[in-house]
Amino acid sequence: MINQLHSLLHRPEKGWDPVPQEHAVNYAKAEWEFSTHELIAHLESLLGGFNGKRVLDLGGGPGQYSVAFAKRGARVTWHDVSRTYMEIARRSAAQEGVDIEFSLGYLEDARRLIATPFDFVFNRICWCYCMNDRKFAHLIYLLIKPGGAGYIDSMKPIPEEINGNRRIVFMLNNYLGWKIGHPNPPHGRIGRLLHAYPMQKMILDYANPTNDRIFFIKSAG
Repeated sequence: MINQLHSLLHRPEKGWDPVPQEHAVNYAKAEWEFSTHELIAHLESLLGGFNGKRVLDLGGGPGQYSVAFAKRGARVTWHDVSRTYMEIARRSAAQEGVDIEFSLGYLEDARRLIATPFDFVFNRICWCYCMNDRKFAHLIYLLIKPGGAGYIDSMKPIPEEINGNRRIVFMLNNYLGWKIGHPNPPHGRIGRLLHAYPMQKMILDYANPTNDRIFFIKSAG
């Protein structure tokens, strides 16, 4: 409820931006210096390539993955809450000579894109910013066309969330599904939520000690 109220009072289309300019620039620089090649190559092997596919970079940040998908022939929609990141991503796309569609809003505002679902939805390191884990899992499922695929990389709760000053925030999210601020989802939750929907295939990668990584293909039926 608190996060929903905040979203009603702070609208990105009216100029509000949660990301300070200096942080956005520094984070974008670090993200663009980090190689996307290994993950992109892995996803290409799972999807059979990106050429001609419609891709939603949900929580696209500075746009390095949006540009990478577009350079491989995908028709990409970038969606994020930060206008600063949008401008960084827009400049990067122009420099790389690719066309990207831009959509500004909270993660949940991507529901306006449901009418034309995507071949692939990509959500990396920003799941915690959704307002409700269960509803967001459902939204991602709806954003994918039958037979399409999704990839989610979400951080697990850090020790401070479980044992520190923010323990009550973690407990409310873990046991009641209530979110105050942006706690990371408990390990395994996203996979369990998505598993409730018809799937052709799901790969749960829990090998990383800090992240849950999930690839799935939606049922074609």
